[in-house]
Amino acid sequence: MKLGIDIGTHVARAAYLDKNGEPQLIHLRDGSANFPALARQTMHGLEVGPGVVRSLAGNVETTVSGCTRLMGWAGAIPPQLLTHLPYQVREVSGEAVCNLLYAEVRASDIYGVLVNTLVQVAAQTLGEPIEEIILTMPASAEDRFRVQARAAVEGRGLKVKRLINQPAAALLATPLPDTTRYVAVVNCGGGSTEVSIAKRDTEGQASCLSTNNRQDACSTRILATAGDMLLGGDDFAWTVARQLNERFRQHDGVDVFAVDDSHLAAMGLRVAAEEALQQLCQAAETTLTLDHGGGFGRDLMAVVTADEVAIWLKPQLARLAELCQQAMTASQQADPKLKNVEAVVLIGDWVHLPAIGQTVAQFFKQSLDALYTQNGALLPVYGAALATAKNSAIVQDITPYALGINCYYGKKELFSPIIKANTVIPTPPIGDAQAYVGNYTTRYPDQTEVKLDVLQYRGGRDPDPYGKKPVYPKECEILGTWEFKGLHPQQGQCVPFTVTFAIDEDGILHLYAEETGTGHHLSATVTR
Repeated sequence: MKLGIDIGTHVARAAYLDKNGEPQLIHLRDGSANFPALARQTMHGLEVGPGVVRSLAGNVETTVSGCTRLMGWAGAIPPQLLTHLPYQVREVSGEAVCNLLYAEVRASDIYGVLVNTLVQVAAQTLGEPIEEIILTMPASAEDRFRVQARAAVEGRGLKVKRLINQPAAALLATPLPDTTRYVAVVNCGGGSTEVSIAKRDTEGQASCLSTNNRQDACSTRILATAGDMLLGGDDFAWTVARQLNERFRQHDGVDVFAVDDSHLAAMGLRVAAEEALQQLCQAAETTLTLDHGGGFGRDLMAVVTADEVAIWLKPQLARLAELCQQAMTASQQADPKLKNVEAVVLIGDWVHLPAIGQTVAQFFKQSLDALYTQNGALLPVYGAALATAKNSAIVQDITPYALGINCYYGKKELFSPIIKANTVIPTPPIGDAQAYVGNYTTRYPDQTEVKLDVLQYRGGRDPDPYGKKPVYPKECEILGTWEFKGLHPQQGQCVPFTVTFAIDEDGILHLYAEETGTGHHLSATVTR
């Protein structure tokens, strides 16, 4: 049996294909298909499952919620996110490590435990072992995130067939009309927001398999993706919590964020704010109540309306519109024929928040009723399950960020791009005539070694080193560093060499550097 798994910020899900080739969710003993994406450190090890949720109130300092927000490059975690956490986080070899009183735990290890537990639950439910799995990834997840995720899972003896981006997975499971050519997929999850534009080949559909009117995306290509790994439902909830705290401070004389040093009251307010937002997905207003027994000092109550939330979330909604524009602009550069998208698919656990739908509909000039939101939270895991089939269609994806190395141009050290943002993956392999290659020389004559910093640029400028506003290495993230040693300079001459980048279907980067004329080379997978 094969399994598709989607680990979200607060909820994890797994799905498999039944005998008819249809995706089915794995359910827990209580009948729920939503596995809490939380882990609590105890004296005996990590504990996951519904019991962690029930004991959260008294164990906030030993419980991690949203481990995916801490994965990737630890240095990129913003200070405002860390201040919300009731435990300390430090960087070890580029990874985030959480101090949970009883032990220090890597965020990626928690991810691995969650996946492993879901696999065990699925095996018990289905009565057969799980042979391999497909993991979903946020489309804007960088290389380091993907490497950590795969390593954490494979380190527990599980076989990962591949990684698939959530928008690409969703397209596999979305029943779009055959005539729909351009599609926008807006992913609003708990920890990230992404906008992807896809192009579907509406000709020759007879060669594509379909099941129950679900058109497989065998000729679908992602044109561009714009994402923000620090914009999600968790951020929305904290924004609402801060607004409510200000209301309580002014009207009730209670500053919830300053009640105690354990962050218990603040976490309780954030949870209440999230619950209010979920209720506002179905109603125009809701009443939020905080019991004094939760550490708030006294009973607190507030009426929250959808209109108020739209005002409070205005900066986040503006950022969402900005991501839509970035994705659309990049897609039109990739395909000048694109004028407008014909369908918009909303995925993630926050797609039903009215302000989200209104912002997306307004940008893409669609009516709210025209937005495809059915099963929005489930489409990624359904698509991951569909991707386990032998004859599964494949959505051709892209890498969202520019990748390159540090290089001196005159006296200035700049970012030298080798692979541009929104390049189709997998790229041609190393050694292929179409592979992405950069030509360089050592900075000084007679150098016998050179330092290669593999850099990733997330910014919005064109990183052309010969442009008006080149990008500097300090604006980039370092994915890895190598010493290319043993070069053979001719006396008084600089050494020419090439650097080749290749990205596999999982979005993981591979590097190859070769000294021109000698065959002396360096080869590495960009892991940390």
